[in-house]
Amino acid sequence: MPYFSPGSSELTIAAPPPPIPAVVDKLAELSVDEPLPETYAANRIRLLAQSPRKLYLYWEFERNPFETLRRAFRWQSDRYALVVKLVDLQTDSETLHAASSTRSQWLDAQPGHSYRADIGFYASGSAFIRLLSSTEMRAPRASVSRSTDTTPEFHVPADEFARVLDDAGYVSDALEVSMEAADEATQNTATRAIARRFGGTQLPAMSDEDLIEMRGLLAALALGLNINEAQATLSATLSRWLMEASRARREEIDAAHLLEVLRDLLGLEFESTAIDALNEEAMRRVARVHLGASEVNLPLKPFHLWMPSMTAGRKQGMRDEG
Repeated sequence: MPYFSPGSSELTIAAPPPPIPAVVDKLAELSVDEPLPETYAANRIRLLAQSPRKLYLYWEFERNPFETLRRAFRWQSDRYALVVKLVDLQTDSETLHAASSTRSQWLDAQPGHSYRADIGFYASGSAFIRLLSSTEMRAPRASVSRSTDTTPEFHVPADEFARVLDDAGYVSDALEVSMEAADEATQNTATRAIARRFGGTQLPAMSDEDLIEMRGLLAALALGLNINEAQATLSATLSRWLMEASRARREEIDAAHLLEVLRDLLGLEFESTAIDALNEEAMRRVARVHLGASEVNLPLKPFHLWMPSMTAGRKQGMRDEG
């Protein structure tokens, strides 16, 4: 608070008042890091969806479960470990994970699948002892909704949307939507034809969701995404296909080969550009699946994709291949 010193006309700043002792004591307490409590007021477990491929689980115990285990099993309690059992309710499959000492952890998921998480004790050759069980949680789809606005003023054909994305510099997204446009023109045979030519192996039966995922995979691989990085983000169906394709024709599973397939089947051409621009665009796509990557990823060095119209001969050629 400003005031005039006695006997002086100079304006000065008053010193702050001394802190109240009670406040000092509380600040001192806050400055000391305290460990999280081992037990809480109630048992609690929560399973949350972070993204189509990641779930977050946390839990709390009202009582120390290890003490109860020791009383019940005595010397045999050392055989047991605290684990997380993740149950895929869609496939009725289960996976066991060592429980984190922080009582929270990330778990891998498949897009669109429903899950339940159990916390409990497990020993080899013994039954799982369940302590806590979460409610059901459904992971979101990895693609946009198939429902569209049928109002004419909002209708944009896939090929036109691909050009908008390309003009904005999102060439990998433009490539993905270009394949969608080709599928619309060929009754969903274009992407299958590209994947079969690229992989050199028989394609698995694919749902509409699998086909959307395949277009995204092909777009990422065409721009140089490493196969191992791609494999970690794929559904089981496409992961198996990519592994088989890699084993069958390892020397041809690369971006250059895929770009040649796209040129031959779709007539697509990339603008002449430095290879680092392709790599940066591939890394921008990878950020979609990184843990916690919620920032907007803008293209740093826009380059362009030339997308010809689908001629009758090109459509028929892809139907024959697909």
